[in-house]
Amino acid sequence: MTAPGKEPGEMYGPRFAAALDYACRQHHGQRRKGSDSPYITHPLAVASLIGDYGGSEDQAIAGLLHDVMEDCGVARQDIAERFGEPIAAIVAACTDTTQKPKPPWRPRKEAYVAHLRDQPAHIKLVVACDKLHNAQSILRDRRRASVGETVWDRFSATRDDVRWYYGAVVDALGAGWSHELLDELRRTVAQLSEP
Repeated sequence: MTAPGKEPGEMYGPRFAAALDYACRQHHGQRRKGSDSPYITHPLAVASLIGDYGGSEDQAIAGLLHDVMEDCGVARQDIAERFGEPIAAIVAACTDTTQKPKPPWRPRKEAYVAHLRDQPAHIKLVVACDKLHNAQSILRDRRRASVGETVWDRFSATRDDVRWYYGAVVDALGAGWSHELLDELRRTVAQLSEP
């Protein structure tokens, strides 16, 4: 299924490169939770998944920027001025809070899951790519002998709460939307509960 505004064979160009530069600067010095990986590896992976699943350049740019509001304090208006309101709207939809300090984990995640149910397909694709890469990262680290079950210690929630959250996200994304990406996310999330 072609994303809104995407032409067959569309290539990512200078706008994507500018967003990558911007994301690199915003996430400079940040590390992935519980790892030494530079944080930018996550937005890059999300943008790559978006491309693999047929996303538009706007969606891929939003994938690069999806955490800058929540984790870097970037204002939605700044994203809109630099990259356009459609991209800013996707990034805002990927953001569960901009409050500092963050509100309590469970109510914040419950509100975010409820918000996802009514999002349009082009936003659900970006969110699904974000959650797929996060779930894959959890599984990969859990299978590493040096990490194992301590992978759950990196979260500000219990193992059961994290598993609940990913399952609830899958359910919310599946409300009125079907896509091979959602099927892949569902399979990956199911593995989070395996022994």
